[in-house]
Amino acid sequence: MRLSSVIFLVFLTAFSYASFLSTLVGQEVTLQLSIKPVKAFTRKLTRGGFHTYNLSGKNKEVWVDESGEAYPSNNFAFKAPGTLIIKKANNANAGTYNFIPKNTEPTTTLPPNVHVDPVPFDGVTLVFL
Repeated sequence: MRLSSVIFLVFLTAFSYASFLSTLVGQEVTLQLSIKPVKAFTRKLTRGGFHTYNLSGKNKEVWVDESGEAYPSNNFAFKAPGTLIIKKANNANAGTYNFIPKNTEPTTTLPPNVHVDPVPFDGVTLVFL
C-alpha cells in the first residue's frame, strides 16, 4: 500500500469520527455508567467545576457543586439502575461523568497468596468538537 493511500485512510477515519461526534450536539445522549443501583452521579466539566447529581435527599436530581450551589438539571434524566440521559447535549455538558454506588460490595476473603488488582472505573468522558 502506498503512503498516500495510508494518509488518505487516516484522514478519512478521523473525518468520519469527527462528523459522528459533532452530530451529538443537540441530540439525546445516554450514558450507561453502571448496571447496579447508584446513589449519585458526578461530573468534572471540561470548562471547570465538579458537580454531583443526587438521586435522593434535599438536592434530588439537581446538579450541586462543591460549595453547595445548585445548577439547572432539567436537561438531564435518570433511568434505573445507573443510566444518566442528557436530553439535548451541548458543549456545556462536556466533561467526565461517573457514579457513586448505592451500596458497596461486601468484602471477599481471598485464599493465601492470592492478590487481585481491581481496575478502577474513571468514568465516561463526553467530548464535543
